[in-house]
Amino acid sequence: MTKQLKPQTRSLAYDGAIPSFGELVMGVHWSPPEHGRSGADLDALCVLYDAPGRVLDTIHPGRLRNANGSIVHTGDSLQGANHWDDERLFVFPEALPETVARLEFVVACADGRAFDEVPGAVCHVTDHASEHEWLRLDLTALRGQRGHTVATLRRAGGGWSLAAGDARQ
Repeated sequence: MTKQLKPQTRSLAYDGAIPSFGELVMGVHWSPPEHGRSGADLDALCVLYDAPGRVLDTIHPGRLRNANGSIVHTGDSLQGANHWDDERLFVFPEALPETVARLEFVVACADGRAFDEVPGAVCHVTDHASEHEWLRLDLTALRGQRGHTVATLRRAGGGWSLAAGDARQ
């Protein structure tokens, strides 16, 4: 069983200026419905903020990319029937507009169920090139919750830092 993540920050910068990755992936997976039952609908979202904390943009199944293509959503999965990730967000940090100070990876249950009612619901943030998994979260451990900020990516010096959960404080 995957352990609940504790707030932590990991630097994703290389030599203080150049990110050590070109692309991050936030993936969400859940098990397909049992015969005769309706499937769950989890959504992967990415919320972009400026330095004062104002929302600049939100990427989600209804808005698959931001203006410059530095964040791309793979589209809405309504059943959780894939063998791998059911929904994915690709983020190219080096290409993010300078106005973006931080972004949050969020998972929400679009059909109103709590995560603990969605069999096999998990989420991860991974470096796409190296396949290094920065964090993984068993969403079913979030009893009663229908939405959760999985991780926050924040500009730090010349690179980026990644923190589990909501790192606004």
